[in-house]
Amino acid sequence: MHLQVGKNSNMEKIEQILVTGGSGKTGRAVVATLADLGYKPRIAVRNPAGDMPANTIAFDWMDADTHAAAVSGIDAVYIVAPALLVDPVPAVDSFIATAIAAGVKRFVSLSSSAIPQGGPVLGQIHQILADKAEQWTVLQPSWFMQNFTEGHHGDSIRKESAIYSATGSAGIGFIDANDIGATAAHCLVADRALGRGIVLTGPTSPNYDSVAGILSNVAGRTIRHVLLSQQALAERFEKVVGMPADYANFLAGMDAMLAGGSEDRVTTGVKDMTGKEPRSFEVFAERYADVWRS
Repeated sequence: MHLQVGKNSNMEKIEQILVTGGSGKTGRAVVATLADLGYKPRIAVRNPAGDMPANTIAFDWMDADTHAAAVSGIDAVYIVAPALLVDPVPAVDSFIATAIAAGVKRFVSLSSSAIPQGGPVLGQIHQILADKAEQWTVLQPSWFMQNFTEGHHGDSIRKESAIYSATGSAGIGFIDANDIGATAAHCLVADRALGRGIVLTGPTSPNYDSVAGILSNVAGRTIRHVLLSQQALAERFEKVVGMPADYANFLAGMDAMLAGGSEDRVTTGVKDMTGKEPRSFEVFAERYADVWRS
């Protein structure tokens, strides 16, 4: 039995859902929330493992031959564009065309609060959906709290007790990826958020100095925030983290843009769609404290 959320009787019922990036940070939460709502989504991952659910399907953004099988019989799709590609737009555009031709009615796509409709990369995917899709919602979350448990921040905290940024003292509305995924799941099955982007944040907007203090408290050791120039951060991403140069420059540029306070805001998007308040950074830090204590 499906729990219909915000159902409009004029809309066709959403039954079959595909979740791309199904093993990723937000994808796992989308799958879990949909299961709570009574759905059994098809989970698209690049390399299905033997312990994954039977409804998992092999999917590669760069292999168009996997796209048709993934969207066959599907009503709605959650899109997470491929990471580490400077320009994922051609692959995602081709997939969207295949999905629409196969009868997919609804798309919920993951973007960024820093990128407007029609802007670079994810903003182009936003525009493609607005131009071509029958029903669409684009989620525009602020920076992920999980950046401090995984990826380059997680690594530098564990190895160097440091967080590197080009953001200065500006606040950021960090959000738990689980809240993003829960919001996406509700958007996939509800009709009240169609045809627009939704900016998602946590309940507060701490700066990196505050984050370092919160993490120091739960980790039981001092964690520093180290301010770098945009160029120095890009070089670190490339030489220390191992990112491709173009992607390193792109991420460092986005990081530096935050210094002006563009992400120092709080929205109600998560609660509007899920009915629940998003998790605070303090609660998140307590939940994952063992990550930084090890």
